[in-house]
Amino acid sequence: EGGEGVGKTTQIHALHNYLSENGCDVIATREPGGCAEAETIRDLIFKSKHAGHFSADTETLLMFAARKEHLSNVIHPALNKKQIVLCDRYLDSTRVYQGILNHVDMQFIQLLENNIIKDTTPNLTIILDLEAEIAYKRVQKRGADSHYDKGDLEFYKKMREGFIDIAKQNPERCCIVNADQSPDDITKDIIDVLDQKLNAHMSQYV
Repeated sequence: EGGEGVGKTTQIHALHNYLSENGCDVIATREPGGCAEAETIRDLIFKSKHAGHFSADTETLLMFAARKEHLSNVIHPALNKKQIVLCDRYLDSTRVYQGILNHVDMQFIQLLENNIIKDTTPNLTIILDLEAEIAYKRVQKRGADSHYDKGDLEFYKKMREGFIDIAKQNPERCCIVNADQSPDDITKDIIDVLDQKLNAHMSQYV
């Protein structure tokens, strides 16, 4: 998880490679998207002529529609096969982008989570954290890919604060990793966090 320009996609590929090379049965996916049905909804949200013009509530419903398809077609089947699932964005992004930034009622989002996600919550959430000014400059340099990329600096500050607040509220699940490092150093930090989580989990059975 994390805001725009923090390097989520680079890191999820690196972590996927690391786990695969160490014998884990792992898949990497993304939200919104991850399967044909959800990718169609993603295009509607981000690439259609309506992109950026849906009401905040409608966009939230579309996000959860995509998530339902993703869960049904990708995540649940993978978990049933005992695979590790790495997901580029999930419920925390909805809470930040739709809830905090677009002012959608959090009770409405919670209602959708209760009915769509149910108990399919992450064991571990890595939040890549980067100063808003740096993230903003990165996105300006690469070019805006969606209406969220086009936010001003204050938008990026609120985005960062949103993820940090979620991490503070969910310390058992979330871990913040400094994204203002080289990609290799970020990957190392993520692997360290993952190893600590796995070791803590295994110690319950020793």
